[in-house]
Formats: sequence, structure tokens, C-alpha cells
Amino acid sequence: MNPGPDVDYVSHWVWSACIMNVNHQSEYFDACGVCQLLMPCRRDQSLTMIMSTLHRLETKLENIPSSILSDLQSLRGQMNTPGHDLQMHSLPALGDEGQLMPTLPTAGDNFTPAAAGDGDDFELEESQIKPDSAGRVSISFSQHGVIQWPGARQILPKQLLATYEMLGKNYVIELESERPPLSMFTSSFPLQAGDHWLEVLPLAMIRGLADAFFDVFNPFTPIMDRGFFFSFTLGSAIESGFGYNLESCLVLNVLALGCLAVLAYQEGNYPLPGTQGHRFEPPDWINVVYEEQPGLRFFNEARRRIGFLMCDNDIQSCQFYLLSSVYYNQIPRPMDSWAMIHRAATCCLSMLTNHQVNFDVWEGDMKSRVYWNCLMNETILVQELHLPSSGLSRLEEQVPIPKFIGFETTGYASNRFISSSGVDDSYFQYHFLAQVAHRIILTRIRHSLYFYSDSGTFPLPAVNTELHHQLEQWRTNLPTSIQFNHAPYSSHIPSSHPTPGTPSIHPSPAASVASPAQLSSPRPRPTDQTRSRTPGTAVTDAMLHGRYLIARFHIGRPYIYKALSIPHLLTEEDFVQVRSGLQNAMGWPVTQGVFRRMKSCIPIRFAFCSQFFGQILLFYCIAHSPSQRVRETLPDGWERWNEEMLGFLEDCAPNSPAVAQDLDLLRSLWPEN
Repeated sequence: MNPGPDVDYVSHWVWSACIMNVNHQSEYFDACGVCQLLMPCRRDQSLTMIMSTLHRLETKLENIPSSILSDLQSLRGQMNTPGHDLQMHSLPALGDEGQLMPTLPTAGDNFTPAAAGDGDDFELEESQIKPDSAGRVSISFSQHGVIQWPGARQILPKQLLATYEMLGKNYVIELESERPPLSMFTSSFPLQAGDHWLEVLPLAMIRGLADAFFDVFNPFTPIMDRGFFFSFTLGSAIESGFGYNLESCLVLNVLALGCLAVLAYQEGNYPLPGTQGHRFEPPDWINVVYEEQPGLRFFNEARRRIGFLMCDNDIQSCQFYLLSSVYYNQIPRPMDSWAMIHRAATCCLSMLTNHQVNFDVWEGDMKSRVYWNCLMNETILVQELHLPSSGLSRLEEQVPIPKFIGFETTGYASNRFISSSGVDDSYFQYHFLAQVAHRIILTRIRHSLYFYSDSGTFPLPAVNTELHHQLEQWRTNLPTSIQFNHAPYSSHIPSSHPTPGTPSIHPSPAASVASPAQLSSPRPRPTDQTRSRTPGTAVTDAMLHGRYLIARFHIGRPYIYKALSIPHLLTEEDFVQVRSGLQNAMGWPVTQGVFRRMKSCIPIRFAFCSQFFGQILLFYCIAHSPSQRVRETLPDGWERWNEEMLGFLEDCAPNSPAVAQDLDLLRSLWPEN
């Protein structure tokens, strides 16, 4: 699909005059004259138009060419389980004016692998050890499952396999579940303030931490509405003296994450929101963020209060559990994070079932926002660790993607917020909508490509081609403002950002590798390589580019499975896909550039640790394959990338027993070190 003039028109308004002409005398609102008259504004239309563009893209993704339809239909018997008839899950359509439109054709009309499972397929993936009647085996999507691949087990050191057998396949869940609970101790600030320290917190500190949260964490996980928070939530919490109410719980969680956000500003040497300088200058209250676990004093006070409110299932309760999940993600404590996601999912199910929800008003749109945040974060942990799912995906056809309707109160128009850093919220909203569309593609990859047969029939080439096409359609149709430059990973690392001295993998085969540029789709427009404006934009942009690499890597992963199992049956196209998968497993942006220092705001850290654990095993197996042609698929710079991944795991290991155990397993790959 070639991007039409409407795409250019949409992206043009992302950086419209309304955004550029910021009224710096107003801290957050930038209402143009039209907005002040309560009339529809072009800036308000831009978000609707981008959603419409994404819907048109989604419609084209559903229209799979008839030339490969038979290949896809051949998967139906494999993918259906008793009592689990696969249906096509798609986002409810949105018209140009934001209204709901009829859903896309059903699976019977035009079959497409499901966009999301409801949990039963995870059991199938784990239980299907032997081939079915057609000789097909389901491949685990989990990176921790790589160690169970038959082809990998023939290559991995016996010591590593013996240790793994002693641990058991569920060692990650067991280690994380058995770790000591998070400390319940609360350190007042300042220390002499006593038990009522929250009531005497300086307003400048509260505002500074809240601003940092909204400029760093909320952009890529838009759980909270900035307008409602500053208009009502914050005031209610302060007026109650941080009493036992949901407003206090929400504010305390925001302050806890704000501490981590301020550390990210310091690590990246960014000026704090509201300051005039060009580098980080510590505020008078900076010491509040310096704890053994930053933000824990606020988080514990929130946990203390939620105990009396645990049965509430409204929007604010859902937001609290999602914020708690984000905090646990940053520590990282994956099982605690999963527990909070499950609790948030219960809130979503309570709000969205057996109730009529108007998604065209602010409250309904907020329910849509928390739903999609919850669903996407749940999917990551459920797929990696095979944890029980909440069943939230069953509502996917009924819940539209959020429109980010602005909060309105009597006497005031709905205004789009400008963050304190000067970046319009719509910039991040486009990122979030692109993330929703990407999730559909990534889950289709899992449902339609992750099959293997000893005959070499699977993965199906036509399905692979179509999935690559869908991913490139997603990428090329992003608005210009959030387009990214996809440059191949370089093994050169500037001396200003040294990599930890971790062991290299030897021997390094003399690989004859095709140019990575030949494996990519048309080169996107060049983008400005200068430093991101804020930590929030740095994270959001890195995650968008990273999702593209992740999807390409996971498309190539079944071919790596095939290369390790039956290297003698690989076709020339198979070798290309193996090489492409390995190339796209390298240079993920959250480990590069400013993130070598700015680690406090790296999202879903445990998920990245899991990805890197599996990737290191894959690179080792390919490097030690008995087939020379398989070894030659290793891309340039893979050894350097292995060192970077090991360094990332070493950074996280002190805070996670599962990551520490993963690191110990990986070290047995090189017993001489």
C-alpha cells in the first residue's frame, strides 16, 4: 500500500502551527483561538485522522492475497483446539469522525490468524511435544523456551543442560515467586517529619515529581489523564491529607514513579520539566529520590492505603493497579507486576462486561485506554512465562482503540495538553496507536508462522512473505513525525559509552554475510540523529523502532529453529530468513545511545532480559552449528552485540533472582572464563 496524500496531510498536522506556537506563559494549556470558542480545531482533528489512517491500514492487512489464502487455511486444523474455534480478532473500526463502524469480515469470509489468544493456545504450545498427524510441531514463542528446542539441545553444553534440568522448566516463575517480598519499611522525608510527613511535603516537590512522571512514563504507557489528574485527583489527595482514598493512592504511585523519572533526567543530563537550562540541575528536594529503591517510600504508603479499597473496580482502581505494575516492572519484579496486571484486568472486565459503555465520551475513552494498556502488558508476560491469562483478550472486538478524548469540566473547553517539555501529547498518542496496530501483527506472526515439520515444509514461505509485507505496511504508513531511520547495527561503540568487559564467543566463524541493507524493506527517510528532546521522547522513539526489529526477529525465529533441527533441508530462502532474523536480533535501541546511562526509565526490563537470554543461546547455537552454511549466516558484529546483551543482564541481575540465574546459565557457555 502506497501512502497517499491523506497520510502526508495527517502527519503534517502533528507539527502544526498550534503546536509550534506554544504559549510559554501557560504551563500546560495551549488553546488556540478556535479552541477557546469551543469550536472543532484542526489540532483535534489530527488524532481522529491518524486513527482513521491506521484503520485503513488494518483493513488492508486483513485483505490477504488469494494466492496465499490456501496456505493460511491449511493452518486452521493445526491452530484450532477442541472448544476453541479460532476467530479473527480485529480492532473495531473507527470512521473519520471517530464513530464506531461495522467490524471486518469474519474468519469464514477471509481467514486471518487470530490477533490474540485467550490462553488455551499457551497450553497447546507447551503440551505439544510430539508431532501431530500431519507431522507439525508448535514452536514456543517464549525466549526461555529456546533451551528446550531439540536442535539447540544437541549443541548447548551438557553442563548447562544438566543445570537446567535440575532447575526445572518453570524455574523463572519459582525463583521470582519465592523471593522476599518488597520491603514494607517507609522512610519519612525528611526524617524528622515523623509519621505525618506526607502532609507537610512541599508543593514544589509534589508538582516536580508529578511533572517528571507525566513527561517520562505516561507517554509510553498512557494510563493517566494529565488534565483530570491536575484538576481533581491531586487536589483531592492533598485536601484529604493523603487519606485512605483512591486519589491518594494514585498520587502516591505517581510520585513513586516520578522519583524514577527524575533519576532518568539526571542520568541522561536532561533539564527537569519547568527549568530553563539545557542540562540537569538538581532541585532543592532532590534527596527525596535517593533511596535504596527509589520511590519506595511513596509506593509503600500507597500499598498501605489500597488495602482498605481492594474491592473497588472502577477506572481509578484500574489505574492504580496498572501504575503499580509499571513500578514493579522498573524494579524489576515480574510476578508482582503480573499480579497487578491481573488485578487491573479484573477491573476492566468488571467495567466493560454487563454494562453499556459509551466510548465517545471521556469516561468511556478512559476505559478503552486502561483496557489496551492492560492487554498489551499482560500479553508480554503471559507469552514469555506461560502464565495464566485473564481472558481480557476476549473483549478485543468490543473495545475500540482509544481516541484520547480530552477531559472537560464546566466552563472550560477540552484542551490538548502540551507537556512541560513542549511536546504535544498527540505525538505520544500516535506512538500508542501504532503500538496497538503492531501488537496485532506480532501476534499474527506467532499464530501463523510458529510451526515446524521434519519434512521441511514449515514455516510456509507464502505466509512469511505476507507477514513481512504487513510489517512493512505498518512501518511505511507511520506518520512522518514518528518515522524512524532503520540503520543496520554497527559493532563500533563510541569510547564515551564503553561496554562492560564480558566474554566474547569464540571461535568466530569467518562469515560470508550478505549486506543487511539487502534484507530490509525500502529505506525510510533519514531522520534527525540529534539527541532526543526529553527522556520520554527518547524512550518512545526507541520502543517504536525496537518493535519493528522485534517483529522482524520473530519472523526469522522459526527459520532459526529449522536451521538448528534440519540444516540439510534448508533452502536458499531459508538461509536468507535465518540471516535476517539474526540481524534484527541486534542493536535494539533501548540498549544504545543515551540508554547506556539513562537506565531508570527503560521499560519492561524483565521482558528485554528474557529476549536477550534467548538470543545469546541462539547466537551460540548458530556459531557452533555443524553446518558451515548455517554458521555463515551470523551477521557482522554479533559478538559485540552478545557482550552488550550480557552487560544488560548483569545490570538487572542484582534486582531479579531469575535474571541472575539466567546469567549463571549463560556463563556456563564459556567455562574457561
